[in-house]
Amino acid sequence: MSSSGWDGVRQRLAGLERDYGAFDVVEEETVVPRAVYTDCLQAAEAGSLGGARVVLRHDDEVLLVRYHDHPEAWDFPGGSTERGESHADTAKFRVHDDVGSTCTLTGVARVIEQSFALVEGGDGVTGLWVFFEGETSDAELSLSEEILEARWFDAADPPDAVGPHVSAILSD
Repeated sequence: MSSSGWDGVRQRLAGLERDYGAFDVVEEETVVPRAVYTDCLQAAEAGSLGGARVVLRHDDEVLLVRYHDHPEAWDFPGGSTERGESHADTAKFRVHDDVGSTCTLTGVARVIEQSFALVEGGDGVTGLWVFFEGETSDAELSLSEEILEARWFDAADPPDAVGPHVSAILSD
């Protein structure tokens, strides 16, 4: 990755830490075919490689959703960032768009620093996926067309089929 790419990732991490305090960063590398790598590179250059999800809480429950395009697993609401959009803006927008809730972001549960490369250990392109902690005062949901189902769960007893990182974040 170019030094300017790393600088951008480091700047975003520093900004998140300044705004929300310390959090865990998990580094992951994925080897991808050339066509996927090209897509990742273009997304990074456009400022949209990465995304945000929200561990949204109300009382003692956490909201999990199942998306139409991934109906097999429950996940936190969220999605990919758009060009020029901050992770926090993505998080708040996607929660409102997906389930109709307005949320307050209260912290960062975890950040996944995901690099994509053509070969293991090779130069790659990196995006950040930020898992925010959030709260809402309204448990009423209004689902978008992208959401198959949304439910409030006891955080200590989530469903069995959950998306990547959900179990680890809820058990922290």
